[in-house]
Amino acid sequence: MKLSRLAASFVFTAAMGASSLSHALIQSDIVFMVDESGSMSNVQTNLRNNIGTFASILSAGGLDVRFALVGYGNSSIVPRVLTDFTNATNFATAAAGLVVNGATEPGYTATAFSLNAFGGTHLNYRTNAVKNLMIFTDEASNGDTTARGGGTAWTEALVDAQLTANKALFNAVTRSGAVASYDDLAANHGGQTFDLNGLNTNDQTVVGAFVQAFANAKLKETIDFCTANPTAAECQGSNVPEPGSLALLGLALAGLAGLRRKAVF
Repeated sequence: MKLSRLAASFVFTAAMGASSLSHALIQSDIVFMVDESGSMSNVQTNLRNNIGTFASILSAGGLDVRFALVGYGNSSIVPRVLTDFTNATNFATAAAGLVVNGATEPGYTATAFSLNAFGGTHLNYRTNAVKNLMIFTDEASNGDTTARGGGTAWTEALVDAQLTANKALFNAVTRSGAVASYDDLAANHGGQTFDLNGLNTNDQTVVGAFVQAFANAKLKETIDFCTANPTAAECQGSNVPEPGSLALLGLALAGLAGLRRKAVF
């Protein structure tokens, strides 16, 4: 049954009141993997300018979040860490270092790199944090053999296995209908695919609506993961509530998502 605005507001308020009793419900380490090719300038700017809003929505929902930034597809092709896990302010500073001088986008390699499955340990995840990976690109993965230094290229199947092994959530923000492989990875790992046009614009009304919807979706996905896996090590963060409390918060977010869907999707 679809929630009315009043009902959704009531349930959300009740859930927030319950969650406020905890310091933080769930710890989550979020990696932004950002394409550094020439068409991504607006996307990069809007991410940098709106990370504070994104972080605030997740924190208000009860998540203890940290953010890392991996750029990929620049002139050197190999993925690179612009910042290990940090807060929103430091993330925004690091994001100013993103470039738009590339033409090759090895997204599979970037995902393996971000999971520390390629080339060593790059990101220091907390042992009891839910891993959330998000890729921002307007092209299918390409150049993965070169990015790996001539070795066997990372493929969708290999990345899928790494995401499974890490119990990592995955979201794709891509050019609509252009990157079916990322759609599959998102569907297989608790996430969704979002339209990159929500960020690839100078219209700040569109950007604001996208950020709100994207953050609420990410909040719900993380809570859904821990509702389904209450004993998982990744869900034993700071004062994780009983499954009933998580379900209440999930219901509230579902109602809000229904109200906001038409603004973005």
